Amino acid sequence: MALAQFRIYTPQDFQKYLMNTDFSREIKVIQNHHTWEPNYKSLSPSHGEMYWLESMRNYHIKDNGWSDLGQNITTFPSGNIGLCRPIDITPAGIFGANTGAICIENLGNFDAGHDKMTQEHKDAIVFLNAALCIKFNLEPIKEQVVYHHWFDRTGKRFPESKVNNNQVGGEQKTCPGTAFFGTNTITSAEANFFPLIDSKIKQMNGTPETVSLKVNADVLNVRSGPDKSFPVVHTLTKGTQVTVFAITDEWSKISDSTENWVFSSYLS
Repeated sequence: MALAQFRIYTPQDFQKYLMNTDFSREIKVIQNHHTWEPNYKSLSPSHGEMYWLESMRNYHIKDNGWSDLGQNITTFPSGNIGLCRPIDITPAGIFGANTGAICIENLGNFDAGHDKMTQEHKDAIVFLNAALCIKFNLEPIKEQVVYHHWFDRTGKRFPESKVNNNQVGGEQKTCPGTAFFGTNTITSAEANFFPLIDSKIKQMNGTPETVSLKVNADVLNVRSGPDKSFPVVHTLTKGTQVTVFAITDEWSKISDSTENWVFSSYLS
């Protein structure tokens, strides 16, 4: 089998490719992973994103004995999306649970205390999961958008209580990271990750709806417009529940009647 021909896309260009391409393989599950290594610290101006795809493929073939790079898609801190192993070819993502799956590797180490995900990366990951859900008629639910950490080494799902109570331990990797959009538990995915995907799906389908999130900063400034140049009208404390009515670049509007804006990265 010929090796995959890598391509790097912006999220919008990847969506065009995705929506204008017919695939023969039935996709039932979207897997989310992190590379762990390479990570953000590995990146340097002398090596572009294509270099890291080739480097990971070299490792997967020479060290893992696989036929090609394991993942179908890679996301980068820049927000770009790399097409890797063809989508019509089953990935090497979660051993024993790859049939009908599409594998996303998010470049970085998203265990707590390691890489702090860029806003561009967050946006691309949410966008990509939403675009795949739309293309393959999936929903952001625990049966269809999954984390590697939720499966044992044979590909069988751990009991949900075991994952949510952090009892997996060394039985599986922490992938996609203990600080991936909250934590790597199912409860966290349902509270923090899935609502973002659901909101993006509605937005991409032309039916934007609100999403409920919590403040993750000790103190969060609420401004009268989507920029730091706008004055602070009041502040919110950590854990405060807010409803997001609109998103502009890196800013979220948290009122449907007043110009109240906060920096999106401080919501989760």
